[in-house]
Amino acid sequence: MIARCHASLTTARKGWAALLVLSLLLFAASVIAEAAGAPPIVWMGGGHMDVSSVAISPDGALIASGSAGDETIKLWRTADGTLVRTLAAHLASVYSVAFSPDGQFIASSGDVNFGSGDVNVKLWRVSDGTVVRTFRGSLLISYSVAFSPDGALLAAGKGSTVELFRVSDGALLRTLRGHSFSVFSVAFAPSGSFLASGSGDNTVKLWRVSDGALLRTLQGHTFFVSSVAFSPDGRRLISGSWDKTVKVWRPDTGALLGTLTGHTDAVTTVAYSPDGTTIASGSADNTIKLWRASTGSLLRTLSSPGVVSLSSVAFASDSQSLISGSHDSHPRRWRVADGVLLATYGHHTGGVMAVAFAPVGGTFASGAADFTARIWDAAVGTELHTLEDANDVINSVAYSPDASLLAGAAGSPPPDTRDRRIFLWRVDTGALVRTMPGHLGGSTSVAFSPDGQTLASGGRDSLVKLWRVADGTLLKSFAGQPGGITAVAYTPDGQTVVSASNAGTVFFRRVSDGTVIRTVTAPNGIAAMALSADGSLLVTGESAYGSNVHIWNATTGALVRTLAGHANGFVQGVAITGDDQTVASGSGFAREVKLWRVSDGALLQTYDRETGWGIIPQLPVAFAPDGLTFGYGRTDATVVVASTPS
Repeated sequence: MIARCHASLTTARKGWAALLVLSLLLFAASVIAEAAGAPPIVWMGGGHMDVSSVAISPDGALIASGSAGDETIKLWRTADGTLVRTLAAHLASVYSVAFSPDGQFIASSGDVNFGSGDVNVKLWRVSDGTVVRTFRGSLLISYSVAFSPDGALLAAGKGSTVELFRVSDGALLRTLRGHSFSVFSVAFAPSGSFLASGSGDNTVKLWRVSDGALLRTLQGHTFFVSSVAFSPDGRRLISGSWDKTVKVWRPDTGALLGTLTGHTDAVTTVAYSPDGTTIASGSADNTIKLWRASTGSLLRTLSSPGVVSLSSVAFASDSQSLISGSHDSHPRRWRVADGVLLATYGHHTGGVMAVAFAPVGGTFASGAADFTARIWDAAVGTELHTLEDANDVINSVAYSPDASLLAGAAGSPPPDTRDRRIFLWRVDTGALVRTMPGHLGGSTSVAFSPDGQTLASGGRDSLVKLWRVADGTLLKSFAGQPGGITAVAYTPDGQTVVSASNAGTVFFRRVSDGTVIRTVTAPNGIAAMALSADGSLLVTGESAYGSNVHIWNATTGALVRTLAGHANGFVQGVAITGDDQTVASGSGFAREVKLWRVSDGALLQTYDRETGWGIIPQLPVAFAPDGLTFGYGRTDATVVVASTPS
């Protein structure tokens, strides 16, 4: 477990190193470009991919969580768990977040992305989520940041040093040297005169802030010191360690006053309650322990199914509740008095791969890399059902014409394919109706026929299959299209099934016998496809730079218009409104959603805030039936519904 805890400091990045490098190259121009802003958001269904740090605002109204997996900070409304906004600018894992004493700013720190020019210690304005300052110290990983009590200084553990910055202008005032291994935690004393740091060299060091002098070194832990915290009166200092213990010290003398034992794995986080009565410790053993500060006796152990490896704990200012973050991707709120779990924040815990609006009934569906599909109230964002029957990524979701059923297609690319089935769920209850075997190498797309009697599916095996919805019987299987199938759709009359492939072709096949009656060849591999409501237009989004959105005459196959597309990244989603007037396209690589006018190809709007972040680019898009709202899914495990500009 200790080894696993150590690995969690860089959770979710090992398997994606190569993709991250590619993504950064593609992202660079959009990161530098001036932001076009966020769309008029109706609601967001928040999520995270790993939570490495949490903090609560001084007034208790907001919770901040930082993620090592999706590289974002998210702000949640404490009372009801609503995702307020996403702070996205880090180009590597976020390891620490902290509110300023006045609650107006958040500081964050994290991993280094070498060669990107990114600065890994940042200051954000809470009110609008903008980066107002970067702190340019050494180019070293930072696991912890802390504000001084007056908010004038910011301390950041940087490699084996601690750097002290002036918040007002970001100036580096001094560097504290003395540790021989990474600094995992920093904390100011309540007086602001002293600073404590905990390190992988198994020690805690106390420093004088005014001149950076090392006052003393506290020795006693036998493994990494992961977290340090002062009591509210400054007379005690606690430290948590991977040696499974919490130690209590007198900071003025360095005397060890006691050792709290009981955790069965590394202690990763500690905190003092603001009233000074309680100590909290979180551990890789998946529990939080609350201790009576005066005696060190264990008050209670907090645990809940689903909690995986605690990363961070923070008390609310009234000491009555506790916020935790853990590597299962959910911040949580607990009642201190009895340990009751009050709230779990977030929904999806993997990148959102697919979204769809119900044609009637007012619901919205999403499928994600966390192996779940979810059904939401499209108007307000309340989650209605979580569909957890798959054992792999949900690549596509589609509603039946009467919105009574939701279909989902599952399967990671080979050799990681664990589940290739196609699922049918009841929309009203979320109950699984049946499954179909799907496609070798994973099922990638599903679409219902206009009469709702047949379901079309596509897969990486280059096949298009037609299934009878009533009993799941395979009716037909069509081969011959080059490349893996990325999208399927029916024409409005139900007589033709349309399929797109990553080899750049679109086949129009007669449903009755599979005859290919028309072929469209795009310049590049097609990642997404949409048919207009009347069947006259075909929109393709392609895996290419530059002009990567095309509009075609679906009747003749002729190219109608090329849209400038997302110059800095590939397209993962396209959609067209029911009145055939507006096209939406989404690029996770470029982190932007664009809206286009169909009649002349004019770019109506570009949104590049709250439109995506993370290391696995994805940005599927969909319009509501009335075209007044559009929805999209982000790689950072979030779904968004926004108003369509008039």
